[in-house]
Amino acid sequence: MKKTDHDWIWVDWFIFFLRLCWYLSGILYFYLHMEDLGGKSFFLFVGILTVSYIVPHIFWRPGYKDPVFYPIAELIVAGGASIYFNIVSQLDLGASMVLMPILMIGFLATKQTAKWTYPLFFLGLPIPRLWTMDTVDYFLQYIDIFIFFGFGACFNYVIQSRQKTKRIIEENHKQYQLIQEQYRVLQQYAEQIEKVTLLQERNRLAQELHDTIGHHFTSVTVGLDAISYLLETDVDKAKQKIEMLANVSRKGLEDIRKNIHQIAPAENDEPLSFLLHQIADNFKKNTDTDVQFHMKGKEFSISKNIKLVFIRCLQEALTNAKRHGGASEIIIDYIFSNSEIVLIIENNGTPIDALHPGFGITAMKERIGELQGNLEISSGEHCGVKLTITVPIKGVA
Repeated sequence: MKKTDHDWIWVDWFIFFLRLCWYLSGILYFYLHMEDLGGKSFFLFVGILTVSYIVPHIFWRPGYKDPVFYPIAELIVAGGASIYFNIVSQLDLGASMVLMPILMIGFLATKQTAKWTYPLFFLGLPIPRLWTMDTVDYFLQYIDIFIFFGFGACFNYVIQSRQKTKRIIEENHKQYQLIQEQYRVLQQYAEQIEKVTLLQERNRLAQELHDTIGHHFTSVTVGLDAISYLLETDVDKAKQKIEMLANVSRKGLEDIRKNIHQIAPAENDEPLSFLLHQIADNFKKNTDTDVQFHMKGKEFSISKNIKLVFIRCLQEALTNAKRHGGASEIIIDYIFSNSEIVLIIENNGTPIDALHPGFGITAMKERIGELQGNLEISSGEHCGVKLTITVPIKGVA
């Protein structure tokens, strides 16, 4: 059994003063009725009574309680005093030497100590009184013993209930603090997620606008440069070219609106080979660039997300080849296999050693990385740039 430290409440103080009154009243009574001591020394009686009062308080005092040694101390001093007065001195001092220790045992008992304190105090402590009283009175004294024990047990129940309530309140307070802390962590996490989501959405929109606007306006810019020459040589063909570039501008405006409203392009419903081939043909017509498109393998259905990534990558590659590389020839190989899709875009523009990847290439890598794909940039066979885009299909399509 462990010693406990706890602050006294009104019940503890009430029992303390009750025990003090028991001590003082005993001294006062025998001071006024010394003849009841049978000629024994009053000071010896006071000394024995004082020891019986003080020694147990060593193990029960404000802020400290030892539930094991207190009953041992009470049994030794109270039992010793009872033996001395009843057996040695043949002096009956009444039930006062028994009742207060019984009350204290009921008050301070625990489940562990009750197993041995109850038998000792109920049976052993009153035995010395057999020498100074008859058998009937001896058993009648148990009425008073059980009453005092009941009072002590009731006060003990009050203490135990208060301590249990206090533990529950403290546990609830700890749980509340833990919940508050977890709530703050979740709130911070939610704020971080919101910031990351906004940042990702901003980057996504920036990438979409960069690819669509860059691709369409590169086509328009290169086409307008060609028209300035056609106006002097072939007006009809220049008019056709202007109408074609107007359509490209309208298509670009439509894509911008779709991106702003976060609407996926309707063209995703078409096979990817058709979409890529259409982009290549439009770029060829608008920029007078020799664009060749080849498809290998058997095409199968893939997700819209993969389609959009390949579309944006092709638009960015064509735009960079013409605007930054000045390419006049672009070869596109679109390859299907059982485990991956490969898109190879090769041009005869500026060599790779003079190329400085910018926002478009970075965005392209991020898109492909989200699909666990890979982007390789190397020198082409015709001293240009070769882009190889590989996206695994298993678990993605």
